[in-house]
Amino acid sequence: MIVKIKSLGYFGIDSFLTEVEVDISNGLPTFNIVGLGDTTINESKERIKAGIRNSGYKLEPKRITVNLTPANIKKVGTHFDLPITVGILCGQKTFSYKEYILENYLFMGEISLSGDLKRTQGIVNGAIIAKDLGYKGIVIPFDNLKEGNLIKGIDVIVVKNLKDIENFLTTGEFQKIETYINDNEEIENIYDEDLDFSHVKGQEKAKRALEICAAGGHNFLMIGTPGCGKTMLAKRIMSILPPITEEEKIELTKLYSIAGKLTEENPIITKRPFRTPHHTSSGVAIIGGGRTPALGEITLANKGVLFLDEVVEFKKDIIENLREPLEEKKISITRAGYRVEFPTDFILIAACNPCKCGFSLEPSEICTCTPREISNYMKKLSGPILDRIDLKIEMTRLSEDELLDNIPRETSEEIRKRVIKAREIQKERFNSDKLNSHMTRNDIEKFVVLGENLKNLLKTAIKNLNLSARAYDRILKVARTIADLSNSETIEKEHLFEAISYRINER
Repeated sequence: MIVKIKSLGYFGIDSFLTEVEVDISNGLPTFNIVGLGDTTINESKERIKAGIRNSGYKLEPKRITVNLTPANIKKVGTHFDLPITVGILCGQKTFSYKEYILENYLFMGEISLSGDLKRTQGIVNGAIIAKDLGYKGIVIPFDNLKEGNLIKGIDVIVVKNLKDIENFLTTGEFQKIETYINDNEEIENIYDEDLDFSHVKGQEKAKRALEICAAGGHNFLMIGTPGCGKTMLAKRIMSILPPITEEEKIELTKLYSIAGKLTEENPIITKRPFRTPHHTSSGVAIIGGGRTPALGEITLANKGVLFLDEVVEFKKDIIENLREPLEEKKISITRAGYRVEFPTDFILIAACNPCKCGFSLEPSEICTCTPREISNYMKKLSGPILDRIDLKIEMTRLSEDELLDNIPRETSEEIRKRVIKAREIQKERFNSDKLNSHMTRNDIEKFVVLGENLKNLLKTAIKNLNLSARAYDRILKVARTIADLSNSETIEKEHLFEAISYRINER
């Protein structure tokens, strides 16, 4: 007898409907799974057999063949445990079931040796596929409830063990469990109160640059002496970014679910990510890929911030591999057996010392580096990478007066209000969630109109700073963001001057 159970397959972040076909026939007792399953799926045989036995059911000594279709696409994940188990128990008539349930519901879940259902990956993808293809609902482990309930318009049936599955298949009845998230509470607790801009003394230009980054989605490089506050400032950008939207919440939860980064404590992504990979991380860990396509840090930072501290210490090929993600906001990874595409819409914040000893910018310190050593140190950041970074500043240590001052400083809440206002202007301008940093050449010609005097100013800057066409475009994008922060429809001289000032340290 053949039983067919609907489930989900995903490869990279692309999802597809998978049908689990279970055939039970007479013959020598065997248990085979075909259809290009990975090691996790092949190992599921032992989990399933133990789970069935320890739940009080009997596994008949039959010839069991499981086929995962489409058979020509690789399948990954532990979530196939549940549909395979359901197919076996229905196929050997241990479970009586209503045919319409198997036809209208997707099944996903990992089976423990005791027969309990455990949290698994890709639940949000399964719920989206079920809704898009017109299925009635999805059957998932109880621990994945919040992920499943992110997608409205389908039944989300949560089960804790095989007894719950049997009850649902037999009666078709289930108790709908809703989960609610307090959006106001999310906004109030969007960042750590200890990471507020009011705690930062001095470094006014860096604070201003971070505000521009947050408002327009621009990339930022800080070159400064050790201890001048680069890392401290980078962490505080999260306190001025706008709250995450419902669409972004679903998109990020989907990515983190596939990557296996969700936990019982954090089952849904409700804050923008801030990823800080160490400079010893491998290329696959940062960019993504591998034998089975895994999400890298640049994708896990999607809709948030990627902070590369001591950026020149990263391997040169990793830094160069950031070119496409920074420009296209996505990355295509091609290997011998696959090609996948991942989103990389993040703000890059990078920081480094000006030289190997770190003190070449400090007049009061004796730098031990030669001019050649300083040049070689900074050459690790190539011209094409620097072209893709919109704002660059040099930072030195605070003076004694700046360290000791106790004057009131602007809070993150005050800055965030300006950032949100600037993003609202951009949303109205583009009639979408596009930011100024994403403007195309047509957008620039339409929304960045310069008078003759400003064109002459820009012409001088291009000549003196030896700017590329890409750097020219990025100056205009930054100027547009600065004008938006000033609530100005047109780009004025001071806006363009400020945008140019962030390109002075181009080489």
